[in-house]
Amino acid sequence: MTITSKNNRNWFLKILSWAFKRFRGVSKDGGGTRELSSGFLSDRVRDELIAETKRYGGDLLEIGCGEGMFLKEMLSNNKNRLVGLELFFRMLEKTKHVLGDDRKFIDFVQAGGERMPFKDASFERAVCVNIFYNIPTMSLIEAIIKETSRVLRKDGVFIFEIRNKYNPFMYLLYRWVDTYDTSIGELPLNTYFYHSINGFLRRHGMRVIRKKGIFIPLWFLSPVFIIVARKER
Repeated sequence: MTITSKNNRNWFLKILSWAFKRFRGVSKDGGGTRELSSGFLSDRVRDELIAETKRYGGDLLEIGCGEGMFLKEMLSNNKNRLVGLELFFRMLEKTKHVLGDDRKFIDFVQAGGERMPFKDASFERAVCVNIFYNIPTMSLIEAIIKETSRVLRKDGVFIFEIRNKYNPFMYLLYRWVDTYDTSIGELPLNTYFYHSINGFLRRHGMRVIRKKGIFIPLWFLSPVFIIVARKER
């Protein structure tokens, strides 16, 4: 590698580093940095999914509820059951600080999304917020989608987002993160092709009824896709 090409690469990595840290900045609720759930991008995704989820009614399951920020927003005027599923106990402990007394209005369950301790057809709505990009393998993504279909009632909706692999900036931002930000440790950061995720949904009885790109009007180039899929069988 020549000196010029090396300098160009370093310059490009500095830009990616700046953008990544911008996405991970302090969240707007003043709670400080919170793993990878904080920052401008994650906050915007959460706001978009809150708006989408409120378009539908019924009992709600959040898969990978983390510190409970999404469920906190869903408490307003709520008359349905709210359930938060979270694999890591340390995250469930944080809900006490995020939710305070409101925690008593939500049922929290410690388990993974690929094997949920719920009966078939338990919910009308299931949501994943800022989760799929941390899932390490495509097989685990499909397992979560399959299990989500199982616990949804017929005509129930699965609302989630993916980081878009069609967007070259988002792809490089996550693909090269270990070269400019070592603080994430072994946590994976992944982008996905929409057609791959849609294939999993169709295989397990769900059909996309709404898709939306955020930040860029041309949805297929947007860094993030918001997806709403309805269970048909």
